[in-house]
Amino acid sequence: MIRLVPVPALTAILLLLAGQTSFAQTPAQIVKERQDAMEENWTGYFKDIAQTLRTDSPDLAMVATKATQGSEHLKKIRPLFPPGTGRDVVPTTRAKPEVWTQRAEFDAALTALIDASATLGEDAKKGDLTKVKADWTETAKACGACHGGPLKSGGKFRFEKE
Repeated sequence: MIRLVPVPALTAILLLLAGQTSFAQTPAQIVKERQDAMEENWTGYFKDIAQTLRTDSPDLAMVATKATQGSEHLKKIRPLFPPGTGRDVVPTTRAKPEVWTQRAEFDAALTALIDASATLGEDAKKGDLTKVKADWTETAKACGACHGGPLKSGGKFRFEKE
């Protein structure tokens, strides 16, 4: 006996299968998403913090918000470094091979940055400007652990900008 699958069920199955292939990203798309996310760390969160901490009366409420948001955003970065998205496959990436060959060290550095940003946000909520300034220094050091400095520079896990 032949059993027919109802049209709505068949349609749902076909859409589900089609959806699986449409969500697959090429290495170049992943690198672009990674680059955009990394840029957002500075433009969306840390730039504002740096600017307010240079003033005579920093906005600690904003620091608390931006640091917490930055910490959450950073948690989304790790999956954007899958194997097969290095310079050997996508020449436009600045990620060094050490991201993958020294993965435990890379993951530890990223975790340190996430934690430093979270601590910055927590201390800003408490209103302790002295701690916030010290936390900001630690957050900057954690960024530099991978990047080594400004955008044009290289670092442990990033090639210099050409």
